[in-house]
Amino acid sequence: MILFCNCGYSEIIDHSIRADILDKLADTGCDFEVVQDLCELAAKKDPKFKRWAQADSLTIVACYPRTLKWLFSLADAELDTEKTQFLNMRTSTAEEILASLLGKKTPVEDKRKIQLEEKGDWIPWFPVIDYDRCKNCMQCLNFCLFGVYELSENEQVQVTNPAGCKTNCPACARLCPHNAIIFPKYPDSPINGDDVDESKKTELNPDEIYKRLKRRSKTKKRFEKDRAGREEIDLTRLKDQLGIPSEVLESLKPSDVTELRKKSEKKNRE
Repeated sequence: MILFCNCGYSEIIDHSIRADILDKLADTGCDFEVVQDLCELAAKKDPKFKRWAQADSLTIVACYPRTLKWLFSLADAELDTEKTQFLNMRTSTAEEILASLLGKKTPVEDKRKIQLEEKGDWIPWFPVIDYDRCKNCMQCLNFCLFGVYELSENEQVQVTNPAGCKTNCPACARLCPHNAIIFPKYPDSPINGDDVDESKKTELNPDEIYKRLKRRSKTKKRFEKDRAGREEIDLTRLKDQLGIPSEVLESLKPSDVTELRKKSEKKNRE
């Protein structure tokens, strides 16, 4: 079975690569299934994942194997990576992928028509947890302001509210000391699901970030101009350090900052 992900909500995979592969697949009359976006379906826990995982032989044309393994896990389906072939459109050319898929198959006269689901309004940007790496330190849970994470019945951090995540914000992944959080549509390794370079350790200090956010909540200052300047510097540092988009930073309310401060103080007491 061949499964193709169109990654329909992002241009992280060049459109020409996706289109070329789909076009050639249709030419051969191969039996394959195409979906608009695997991330979107995983967030909805679509039952198709269990069917795909149970296939005797599965080839997935999408992105990084680590990402796909844990997207299946998020959808409550266990993917057997030993019997799955992964063809990564983020690292391979269309020609390389087509050679692996098709070999010497010749085109057919009746070209298959490809139909994609309509895209929804929500951009499926959210974290995926790599439980091979996760130590359940709960830094992601403690940091996130938007209720994306919760604890399971056995006290394991899990993603329960993907739609609550802020588009293009990778802050929790940048903070994770174990590189266990993946954002499939993120541009850079290893947050994008690429293999982790163990020689590069996370050096971000969450407590320092909490302090900077706390400073932003102090709205009454004697010198308003100086305060604005300091806030601008803090925002720039946060943006650079965590990769948080400006619009997300600006959306943080004083109450959000206060909540972060409380969580930070609790963490320090523990």
